[in-house]
Amino acid sequence: MDLNDAIEQVQQPRSRYQLERFVIGQHDTVEMQFYQCVVELNDMLHKYRLAEISQVRMEREIARLENSDEEDADLDLAEKKLEYEFFLGVKNGGEREIVCLLDIYDQIPHFSRDEIDHAQPEYWEKRLGRQAQLSIMSGKIGWADLDALRQIDKLDDLINEQHRIGTELAEKELVEGSDGTLTSQPM
Repeated sequence: MDLNDAIEQVQQPRSRYQLERFVIGQHDTVEMQFYQCVVELNDMLHKYRLAEISQVRMEREIARLENSDEEDADLDLAEKKLEYEFFLGVKNGGEREIVCLLDIYDQIPHFSRDEIDHAQPEYWEKRLGRQAQLSIMSGKIGWADLDALRQIDKLDDLINEQHRIGTELAEKELVEGSDGTLTSQPM
Protein backbone atom coordinates (compact mmCIF):
# COMPACT_ATOMS: atom_id res chain seq x y z
CA MET A 1 0.00 0.00 0.00
CA ASP A 2 1.44 3.35 -0.92
CA LEU A 3 1.34 6.31 1.45
CA ASN A 4 -1.60 8.05 -0.26
CA ASP A 5 -3.70 4.87 0.02
CA ALA A 6 -2.69 4.49 3.67
CA ILE A 7 -3.65 8.09 4.42
CA GLU A 8 -7.03 7.55 2.74
CA GLN A 9 -7.62 4.32 4.66
CA VAL A 10 -6.95 5.72 8.14
CA GLN A 11 -9.14 8.79 7.79
CA GLN A 12 -11.79 8.55 10.50
CA PRO A 13 -11.84 10.59 13.70
CA ARG A 14 -12.88 7.71 15.97
CA SER A 15 -13.05 3.99 15.25
CA ARG A 16 -16.23 2.01 15.70
CA TYR A 17 -14.62 0.37 18.73
CA GLN A 18 -13.96 3.78 20.30
CA LEU A 19 -17.51 4.89 19.57
CA GLU A 20 -19.04 1.73 21.03
CA ARG A 21 -16.81 1.43 24.10
CA PHE A 22 -15.66 4.91 25.09
CA VAL A 23 -18.21 7.34 23.65
CA ILE A 24 -21.55 5.53 23.82
CA GLY A 25 -20.48 2.68 26.11
CA GLN A 26 -19.24 5.06 28.78
CA HIS A 27 -22.83 5.38 29.95
CA ASP A 28 -24.34 2.95 32.44
CA THR A 29 -27.88 2.70 31.04
CA VAL A 30 -29.28 2.00 27.58
CA GLU A 31 -31.30 5.21 27.70
CA MET A 32 -28.16 7.33 28.10
CA GLN A 33 -26.30 5.27 25.50
CA PHE A 34 -29.10 6.09 23.05
CA TYR A 35 -28.97 9.74 24.10
CA GLN A 36 -25.19 9.91 23.55
CA CYS A 37 -25.48 8.24 20.15
CA VAL A 38 -28.10 10.78 19.04
CA VAL A 39 -26.03 13.70 20.37
CA GLU A 40 -22.95 12.41 18.50
CA LEU A 41 -24.94 11.91 15.29
CA ASN A 42 -26.45 15.38 15.52
CA ASP A 43 -23.00 16.93 15.94
CA MET A 44 -21.37 14.89 13.16
CA LEU A 45 -24.23 15.46 10.71
CA HIS A 46 -24.10 19.20 11.35
CA LYS A 47 -20.35 19.25 10.74
CA TYR A 48 -20.78 17.12 7.62
CA ARG A 49 -23.40 19.46 6.17
CA LEU A 50 -21.09 22.41 6.80
CA ALA A 51 -18.29 20.43 5.13
CA GLU A 52 -20.49 19.95 2.06
CA ILE A 53 -20.92 23.72 1.82
CA SER A 54 -17.18 24.20 2.28
CA GLN A 55 -16.53 21.69 -0.49
CA VAL A 56 -18.69 23.66 -2.94
CA ARG A 57 -17.01 26.88 -1.84
CA MET A 58 -13.56 25.37 -2.44
CA GLU A 59 -14.59 24.02 -5.85
CA ARG A 60 -15.83 27.47 -6.85
CA GLU A 61 -12.56 29.01 -5.65
CA ILE A 62 -10.56 26.47 -7.67
CA ALA A 63 -12.65 27.21 -10.79
CA ARG A 64 -12.17 30.95 -10.26
CA LEU A 65 -8.38 30.53 -9.88
CA GLU A 66 -8.18 28.32 -12.98
CA ASN A 67 -9.67 31.18 -15.02
CA SER A 68 -7.77 33.94 -13.27
CA ASP A 69 -4.93 35.90 -14.80
CA GLU A 70 -3.86 37.38 -11.45
CA GLU A 71 -0.12 37.34 -10.83
CA ASP A 72 -0.01 34.54 -8.22
CA ALA A 73 -3.16 32.71 -9.34
CA ASP A 74 -1.12 29.64 -10.29
CA LEU A 75 0.37 29.42 -6.79
CA ASP A 76 -2.98 30.11 -5.16
CA LEU A 77 -4.51 27.38 -7.33
CA ALA A 78 -1.82 24.85 -6.42
CA GLU A 79 -2.28 25.65 -2.74
CA LYS A 80 -6.08 25.47 -2.97
CA LYS A 81 -5.91 22.07 -4.74
CA LEU A 82 -3.67 20.68 -1.97
CA GLU A 83 -6.03 22.06 0.65
CA TYR A 84 -8.99 20.56 -1.23
CA GLU A 85 -7.37 17.11 -1.44
CA PHE A 86 -6.64 17.14 2.30
CA PHE A 87 -10.15 18.41 3.03
CA LEU A 88 -11.77 15.58 1.03
CA GLY A 89 -9.81 12.98 3.01
CA VAL A 90 -10.98 14.45 6.31
CA LYS A 91 -14.55 14.75 5.02
CA ASN A 92 -14.51 11.11 3.89
CA GLY A 93 -13.28 10.08 7.35
CA GLY A 94 -16.14 11.99 8.95
CA GLU A 95 -18.53 10.20 6.64
CA ARG A 96 -17.13 6.84 7.77
CA GLU A 97 -17.74 7.81 11.38
CA ILE A 98 -21.31 8.85 10.57
CA VAL A 99 -21.91 5.46 8.93
CA CYS A 100 -20.66 3.73 12.11
CA LEU A 101 -22.88 5.90 14.31
CA LEU A 102 -25.92 5.30 12.10
CA ASP A 103 -25.32 1.55 12.26
CA ILE A 104 -25.03 1.71 16.06
CA TYR A 105 -28.18 3.87 16.16
CA ASP A 106 -30.08 1.24 14.17
CA GLN A 107 -28.93 -1.54 16.52
CA ILE A 108 -29.67 0.00 19.93
CA PRO A 109 -33.06 0.51 21.61
CA HIS A 110 -34.63 3.94 21.04
CA PHE A 111 -36.14 6.10 23.76
CA SER A 112 -38.22 9.25 23.96
CA ARG A 113 -37.06 12.31 25.90
CA ASP A 114 -39.58 11.41 28.57
CA GLU A 115 -38.16 7.88 28.91
CA ILE A 116 -34.62 9.25 29.09
CA ASP A 117 -35.64 11.71 31.80
CA HIS A 118 -37.50 9.01 33.74
CA ALA A 119 -34.37 6.80 33.72
CA GLN A 120 -32.10 9.52 35.14
CA PRO A 121 -32.21 8.38 38.80
CA GLU A 122 -31.10 4.86 37.82
CA TYR A 123 -28.42 6.25 35.52
CA TRP A 124 -26.89 8.56 38.12
CA GLU A 125 -27.05 5.93 40.84
CA LYS A 126 -25.19 3.47 38.61
CA ARG A 127 -22.70 6.01 37.30
CA LEU A 128 -21.84 7.58 40.64
CA GLY A 129 -21.74 4.20 42.33
CA ARG A 130 -19.32 2.89 39.69
CA GLN A 131 -17.12 5.97 40.00
CA ALA A 132 -17.06 5.66 43.79
CA GLN A 133 -16.21 1.95 43.63
CA LEU A 134 -13.37 2.67 41.18
CA SER A 135 -12.11 5.43 43.47
CA ILE A 136 -12.21 3.07 46.45
CA MET A 137 -10.34 0.41 44.45
CA SER A 138 -7.67 2.98 43.63
CA GLY A 139 -7.30 3.73 47.33
CA LYS A 140 -8.68 7.24 47.23
CA ILE A 141 -12.17 8.61 47.06
CA GLY A 142 -12.50 12.33 46.62
CA TRP A 143 -14.94 14.68 48.22
CA ALA A 144 -16.64 15.33 44.86
CA ASP A 145 -17.53 11.63 44.51
CA LEU A 146 -18.87 11.55 48.06
CA ASP A 147 -20.82 14.77 47.62
CA ALA A 148 -22.39 13.54 44.39
CA LEU A 149 -23.49 10.36 46.16
CA ARG A 150 -24.90 12.48 48.98
CA GLN A 151 -26.86 14.54 46.44
CA ILE A 152 -28.63 11.44 45.14
CA ASP A 153 -29.14 10.03 48.67
CA LYS A 154 -26.72 7.11 48.22
CA LEU A 155 -23.83 8.11 50.46
CA ASP A 156 -25.24 6.43 53.55
CA ASP A 157 -25.70 3.18 51.57
CA LEU A 158 -22.06 3.29 50.48
CA ILE A 159 -20.84 4.05 54.01
CA ASN A 160 -22.91 1.15 55.40
CA GLU A 161 -21.59 -1.21 52.71
CA GLN A 162 -17.98 -0.22 53.39
CA HIS A 163 -18.56 -0.62 57.14
CA ARG A 164 -20.04 -4.10 56.59
CA ILE A 165 -17.07 -5.15 54.44
CA GLY A 166 -14.60 -3.75 56.98
CA THR A 167 -16.37 -5.58 59.84
CA GLU A 168 -16.34 -8.87 57.93
CA LEU A 169 -12.63 -8.50 57.19
CA ALA A 170 -11.86 -7.66 60.83
CA GLU A 171 -13.84 -10.67 62.07
CA LYS A 172 -12.06 -12.93 59.60
CA GLU A 173 -8.67 -11.68 60.81
CA LEU A 174 -9.68 -12.41 64.40
CA VAL A 175 -10.71 -15.95 63.48
CA GLU A 176 -7.58 -16.86 61.51
CA GLY A 177 -4.07 -16.47 62.87
CA SER A 178 -1.05 -15.77 60.73
CA ASP A 179 -0.42 -19.53 60.37
CA GLY A 180 -4.05 -20.19 59.44
CA THR A 181 -4.98 -21.67 62.81
CA LEU A 182 -8.00 -20.58 64.75
CA THR A 183 -7.04 -17.90 67.31
CA SER A 184 -10.36 -16.54 68.54
CA GLN A 185 -14.04 -16.83 67.83
CA PRO A 186 -16.24 -14.06 66.40
CA MET A 187 -18.79 -12.59 68.80
